[in-house]
Amino acid sequence: MLINLWYVVLPSSQLSDELASVRILGQPFVAFRDNKGKAHLLSDVCVHRGGSLSVGTKVGESVQCPYHGWRFGVDGVCTHIPAQPQLRIPTKARIDAYPTLERYGWIWAFLGDLPETERPPLPIFDWIDDAAVRVVSGHFDWDASWDRVIENGLDFAHAPFVHGSTFGDPNHPQIDAFEVEGDVWSGRAEMIMRRPKRTGFFRRKSTSELISVATVPGFHLCGPCTTLELELPNGWRIHIVAAHVPVDAIRTRTWWMMGRTFLRSRLFDRRFVASNIRIFEQDHEVLKNVRPERVPDSWQQEVSLKSDALQIFFRRRVKELEQNGWRIDEDRLQRDFTGRKACVVPSPERQKVRSWAIETIPTVVTEKED
Repeated sequence: MLINLWYVVLPSSQLSDELASVRILGQPFVAFRDNKGKAHLLSDVCVHRGGSLSVGTKVGESVQCPYHGWRFGVDGVCTHIPAQPQLRIPTKARIDAYPTLERYGWIWAFLGDLPETERPPLPIFDWIDDAAVRVVSGHFDWDASWDRVIENGLDFAHAPFVHGSTFGDPNHPQIDAFEVEGDVWSGRAEMIMRRPKRTGFFRRKSTSELISVATVPGFHLCGPCTTLELELPNGWRIHIVAAHVPVDAIRTRTWWMMGRTFLRSRLFDRRFVASNIRIFEQDHEVLKNVRPERVPDSWQQEVSLKSDALQIFFRRRVKELEQNGWRIDEDRLQRDFTGRKACVVPSPERQKVRSWAIETIPTVVTEKED
């Protein structure tokens, strides 16, 4: 798991004036809107006696701890201590507050301490706002790590075997040669997928005739997202984006959106939602049993082929970020912190204020591997 990236917190429609408990990177957060409707995200650990703010109350634009009533503003600074209201509030009486943005119907939060000019960009999904595209959305929970889930979304060699009953063709599993393009934050590849032509109103009956589908899977490390573009022979297009948010090391919550340029009546929405969930369920049956649960640290612990090039590109980008010291040290977190003392993902304010009560989550610098 990595700090210093943008993560999808919640769909905008699911956050109101009330407090919402959110877990990302194995850490608790509290999300809410202020009186002007702007979304905010704070660490969910009171610095007084460790109360959970998300089960407290919202008082004006402050969050009140349910334990002793301490209040914290949208910037994380303590604004009120009921037991000693005349006390000069200590500098350490503050919690971490994280930058947020609302885009594409999602609330994004930057979980890290980089200054604004050094933060990674958000991905671009112009099709979501296109009036010619009908969009449906949902979520899915995995008993699998975020990196395994992302690699699964980039891997089309598994489709004939895992998704043979939905869109894969086990009789034609070959993957033609393709090139990967991308940058430090993202990658994509154009592939051709062949599947049997289907007939009938709901296209469920396969024929012996094959059709070619132009397929463009990709990823962006913020979200972190996998993307998919499909262009059918008749010009119909499908767009899918899935933000795979690490709940903890081996659990992932996926927020997804799917857009289509055909059958745009809302009467077909339920069908497309069910189809997308069915594909996730098929993947989950495999991913919940893979070993190791996480993507291996070394290239030598698995055998990879040219058809795995997009997943390898993703691994290289993650390795580069880990070499920046952005990887959470899960071993030390379990050994030194869990059940013993709280820790938090550092916020940008820690670059300005040095006095804090709660330590930052431990990270580790990984070595470069050939």
